[in-house]
Amino acid sequence: MGRHRKYILRMLVFFVLAIYCVSLVSKVLLPKNFYNVDWATTSAYLDFYHMERDSVDVLFLGSSHCVAAFSPVELYERYGIKSYNLGGEQQSLVLSYYWLLEALRFQKPRYVFLDTFMLFPYDSSSPLNASEASLRKGIDFMRWSWVKVRAVRDICAIDGEQKLSGYFFPPERFHTRWKMLSEDDFRMGEMGGHESLMGFFPLNFACGDQSFEPLSQDGGLTGYEEMLPVMREYLDRITALCAEREINLVLTKSPTMFYSQEAFNSVNAYAFENGLEYIDFNEESVYRAAGLEFAADSCDTDHASIPGAMKISDYIGAWLKDKVPSGQTDKAWEKRAEYYRHYLKDESLRTETDLCRYLQLTEDDDYCVFLPAMGDASGLRSPETAEAFGSLGLDGEPAEGGYLAVMEAGEVLKEAWGEGVTEHQGTVRGGLVRYRIMSAGPVGGNDSSIVLNGGEISLKHPGLNIAVYCNDGKKLIDRVCFYAEQGEIRCIR
Repeated sequence: MGRHRKYILRMLVFFVLAIYCVSLVSKVLLPKNFYNVDWATTSAYLDFYHMERDSVDVLFLGSSHCVAAFSPVELYERYGIKSYNLGGEQQSLVLSYYWLLEALRFQKPRYVFLDTFMLFPYDSSSPLNASEASLRKGIDFMRWSWVKVRAVRDICAIDGEQKLSGYFFPPERFHTRWKMLSEDDFRMGEMGGHESLMGFFPLNFACGDQSFEPLSQDGGLTGYEEMLPVMREYLDRITALCAEREINLVLTKSPTMFYSQEAFNSVNAYAFENGLEYIDFNEESVYRAAGLEFAADSCDTDHASIPGAMKISDYIGAWLKDKVPSGQTDKAWEKRAEYYRHYLKDESLRTETDLCRYLQLTEDDDYCVFLPAMGDASGLRSPETAEAFGSLGLDGEPAEGGYLAVMEAGEVLKEAWGEGVTEHQGTVRGGLVRYRIMSAGPVGGNDSSIVLNGGEISLKHPGLNIAVYCNDGKKLIDRVCFYAEQGEIRCIR
């Protein structure tokens, strides 16, 4: 009997260790989109689980249109409203429904805003109206519970090409990904524990397209666009779930050139039939009231830019201010608001064209700054630039020969001049990022180089080449070259 007990115990230990190892391998192999890449889906979903229970009053769900348009930080800072954006790239209504179910395990929102773009045909190759990759981004980092089991079951039932085993046992689907593993794959705890923008992803460029025409509230005589049956089914489920939980469901749409009058009419009719609010920023009265200008407030034909997201979020905040109580100062939101402000500073750096102001913006504890001159950069010298260089702790400026400087967290790691080729190499971010920097003046062949972890990032343009790497974001923020031409300092990116 004793031997049987030992055997059973050993088998239990073996199975526990096996499950642990499989879980560990699965986490490593799963594709991830942390805060240091575009569309930080993984960070958004993991960070949701870090929010204090029952602290979120407003939820946003929907596709990337939703992700780029609704900023929880803006709502918090301007109105004291606590919200979270659980949207994602190509978020099928199936995922919207199950992320709402998952959110209700931890939060009791008063309002849910659902972007309606995915109700209509987007990806005709998929029964779920979305690519497999986007579905995986939206489900892989949901915690395992009955909600995720049901979500996976429905996904595979609707799309027969997808397998249950690929979700329950990720190494089957991603077994070849070991060839592409990076540092982030082995730092899941650190990366997943980092602050996010609570699901919002800012896009800081303008499309400049003037052809956008707002839609009409009365719908004219244009008719209706049919919703996809599966999307309509899950819209009905979301509507019923919100009614059951006494949550106010608001249908919404951010400005896009791929949304027809017929689609607006269909959603408007659905909202009327089900007693729902519908706020569509494509509709002329809402578009004008929000102060939107498509050319400046959209970054492309589909997504809001940062200025557009501010206007859209401000409109939603004003609409909600008497409906949702304003919370007191909250440490979790304050921390993320600080991260947002730093993100906006990164964006300011990317668009700055004045050398002195650019140098001032690089004074940051999170930045590593690399400055190699290419050729004769002495035309950049002036009393103003001398002051700007001095404020960074640098002793001089680019000269006729080679010049280079390296700074990390405000500390000058290296500054050097030379008539020929001047080089320096070392590490930053605690030894995790290797760099090599080189400057050559006319005598040395007019060249420059900035190599980070084996990759060349210098623009190699005559003048002062600058690259800014963010230690906190673990990514290159900007690279630019300032040069003198006809007595003026210009820049190129």
